[in-house]
Amino acid sequence: MNAIEEILAPANWEFTSPKEKLFSSDHVIDAYLKGQKTGLEQAQRLVLEKLVSNINKSGKNTTAILDFIRKKKFNPISAYLKINSFDDFAILIVLPQSEFIDKKIFSIYDFISELENKENEDLYHIQVSICDTEHGIDENYVRSDGFNLKHKMTK
Repeated sequence: MNAIEEILAPANWEFTSPKEKLFSSDHVIDAYLKGQKTGLEQAQRLVLEKLVSNINKSGKNTTAILDFIRKKKFNPISAYLKINSFDDFAILIVLPQSEFIDKKIFSIYDFISELENKENEDLYHIQVSICDTEHGIDENYVRSDGFNLKHKMTK
């Protein structure tokens, strides 16, 4: 037997750790997939928690906007929320047409612009729109535009 055969011969080598502590490539792949699944579940849970938090924040911001609108003697009809992603939201405020064309509405737009600038951050962005209606609003149209949540209006 030459030197190379002696080095490679199994009788010349033994494991430095017990065999039961060694892992095959299948074990490593299974562990990776299990860890990947756990990590994905954690990421999904974090996104869901942030989504719920942001929906609540959007509700508070909508309430603040509606309160300001009422303080300016306007009578909002309804408000809707569109979820574009877990961190991006659109709010739609509906006013009577007669109030929508009033020049006092500019102060409302100023308030909304300031609120958007103050509230927007890395994981939360809102964009507020105001529209008018003369004969009420068809919620089927609003829903088809993606505004699936309606704000609970207080008088």
